[in-house]
Amino acid sequence: MQYPKHVAIIPDGNRTRAKANDKTVAEAYMISYEKAIELIIHTFTETDIKIFTLRWLSTENGQKRPKEEFDFLMTMYKIVDEDLDEFMKEHKINFKVIGNLKGITDDFREYLLAKQQRNTYNTDRYFVFAINYGGRDEIIRGIQKLAETKKDLTTLTEEEISNSLDLGDVPPIELVIRTKWDQAQRTSGFMSWRIGYAELYFTGKKCPEFDIESYKKALVWFNEMADLRNYWK
Repeated sequence: MQYPKHVAIIPDGNRTRAKANDKTVAEAYMISYEKAIELIIHTFTETDIKIFTLRWLSTENGQKRPKEEFDFLMTMYKIVDEDLDEFMKEHKINFKVIGNLKGITDDFREYLLAKQQRNTYNTDRYFVFAINYGGRDEIIRGIQKLAETKKDLTTLTEEEISNSLDLGDVPPIELVIRTKWDQAQRTSGFMSWRIGYAELYFTGKKCPEFDIESYKKALVWFNEMADLRNYWK
């Protein structure tokens, strides 16, 4: 089995699933993140995948959400995160938070940065949490960062740009999984700089329905595609 080194998931369909099953959006989000934790644990115990990236909230969606729902998303993560924190500590999995942290609540930002500091190990395994993340926003912030230290931007290299972005020197994404494919066969600006050569897997499952078996199917699909991946050869 050939696994991607880096998998990223764009979860979509919480509202659709909630409406279809007479649940609140909050309940759907809670189910989704509990499923995500199961996927993370499966990734680092049953596969050779080194990096798992989860997009939790885009900058665009963050701006559209009602304040009550936005604040709930900021606090819900902490409610279900304790078991994952122990798992990461036991298996020495680095935690990395990316996105525009100025756009989230102070309390949640402090929580995530403390978690990142607490879960930093000398390993090549990462759980990357993308919160208030937008691909264009990331590139703009990266160039602004470079402009503060580099006088001549006309000599910029790909390596310099890559290292200025949120992921830093973390290996590029090889597989992107997006749920709710019947309504969203797009990347929505996710990791604009990083997924140029990634395989894109779209599933009809809504986010709360995407479980380990669904995840395994995506990985089998990647393995089948691996023999056809002939770029750079």
